[in-house]
Amino acid sequence: MDAKLRSGSRIAVVGGGPAGSLFSFFLQNMAAKADISLHLDIYEPKQFSAFGPAGCNMCGGIISESLVQLLAFEGISLPATVVQRGIDSYIMHTDVGRIKIDPPGHEKRIAAIHRGGGPRGSIHAQWESFDGYLLGLATERGAVTRQTRVEGIEWIGGKPCLKTVEGLSEPYDLVTVASGINTAFLKSLTAPPLNFKLPKTTKTYISDFHLGQEAIDLFLGSSMHVFLLDLPRLEFAAIIPKGEFVTVCLLGENIDQKLIDAFFEDPEVRICFPAGWHPPANSCRCSPAISIDGAPTPYGDRIVFIGDAGVNRLYKDGIGGSYRTAKAAARTAIFTGVSAAAFADSFEPVCRKLSRDNAIGRIIFLVTKVIQKVSVARQAVLAMTFREQSHPEKEARMSGVLWDTFTGSAPYTDVFLRTLHPVFLLRLFYSALSGVIPQLQKEHCVSGRSVMKMGELGKTYKQGEILFTEGEAGDAMFVVLSGTVEVVKGTGDGEVRLAEFGSGEIFGEMAMFGRNKRSATVRAVGETRVITIDRKMFMEKIHQDPSLAMRIMEKMSERIRTLNDSLTSAASSRQQT
Repeated sequence: MDAKLRSGSRIAVVGGGPAGSLFSFFLQNMAAKADISLHLDIYEPKQFSAFGPAGCNMCGGIISESLVQLLAFEGISLPATVVQRGIDSYIMHTDVGRIKIDPPGHEKRIAAIHRGGGPRGSIHAQWESFDGYLLGLATERGAVTRQTRVEGIEWIGGKPCLKTVEGLSEPYDLVTVASGINTAFLKSLTAPPLNFKLPKTTKTYISDFHLGQEAIDLFLGSSMHVFLLDLPRLEFAAIIPKGEFVTVCLLGENIDQKLIDAFFEDPEVRICFPAGWHPPANSCRCSPAISIDGAPTPYGDRIVFIGDAGVNRLYKDGIGGSYRTAKAAARTAIFTGVSAAAFADSFEPVCRKLSRDNAIGRIIFLVTKVIQKVSVARQAVLAMTFREQSHPEKEARMSGVLWDTFTGSAPYTDVFLRTLHPVFLLRLFYSALSGVIPQLQKEHCVSGRSVMKMGELGKTYKQGEILFTEGEAGDAMFVVLSGTVEVVKGTGDGEVRLAEFGSGEIFGEMAMFGRNKRSATVRAVGETRVITIDRKMFMEKIHQDPSLAMRIMEKMSERIRTLNDSLTSAASSRQQT
């Protein structure tokens, strides 16, 4: 059986959420590099611009720090119209106190977004749907969106055809299933001939409340509030500010109304809302199933399952997990093939790695349960974190562990191994003996109003402000989100302008290959917003996905060609004179 994609091949993507749209985005980009022309249909019945459940894909709506960086590097810079609020810190709440955790570099690299047009109760389209934005990127590259519901698959001549309310489609060379695990379509595939085994799931709780921007700024600020509370069956809880709404997300074992009521009555939760506030009865809320274990075999001949339909990250960074499986599936389809053997060779290792990491995640959440129940443990965690946040010169071991656990920015395996470091354990033991200083801790937790614009990520520089200086050590590269930067180099007579970079451009990439000194100075031309991509994070991601290095190589190749053209032009001018 011919199981290779070539020009003219037909691909269907069932589900236009992040997994399906990112798969389509990467598939089209890779096909262009391989000089393959494809016909791509995305089946998505939802209208993402609609308010309430009609446009929502049931998600807490947080884009992790590492994913924001990776998307910017891939050329997907989330605009302020998509980001309802840039998150600049986390506040961890326990019954023994609370602590604010700031990110490295004090830069907004976490995005709070709505998956649809906005919650029930929205009266105007103030922001753009994140899912709609990604779907738009795919259609800009030639994908065709079909707003119809898929009800099943039939196989004709060894190729899959989709059954929709409009009838049976033409055969496809590949079907990518990116639908949520709450869909009837996914359940229909458990019957012969496919006999697909669904991921294991649990129920959760997500609700959006209108609170108003003034109240959110006063009580929540631009911080995501996370809770380690001793409530039965509650693994994790968060309150996320988004524009004029807040999203409450509870994760655990089959969240029910009794647990929901207990959460909202907890004193640490009450202080996040105005006095006398209660969840409105007509709020936008749902109890979706989320996957807690991946599908045993998320692929077959000419079919592959990505995101929640296949395997995703446990509890955290589900959109980041969708990014990884979507890109791996697209890479396999273009460069290896679309047979079950091809997916087993190139796609399954990514799924296995996610599953192994989720197993470590379960251990972390078991430890979290112990911390939730043992007062001394909670005090030790807060005391250690407080000392690190109060003394930035110290290596932030506990703060880093909490930050990466809350944000999902690092694999669970990496987080777990860091907790086994002898210095981490000694500091934690010392903190358990010394206790917490409540008055200093309380002072450190004030949210306050952010000085940055609500929906903007990254860091803003004013006209002439220097991002880095020639000769200083570099350990990060940058992506311009808006505005322009200029690159200048000092000479005996002053300085010479080498280059200018605008929106979407990458600069400072040589720092990724070693701790070299900066070869030039970079400063803002007018108001400019950039996002930093950390060297450590990026190198870890390159080990998972070597194709990321190709974008740097492409940029460096472009700049070498530009330099050669400039040198050739200069030499020609000298000869003429």
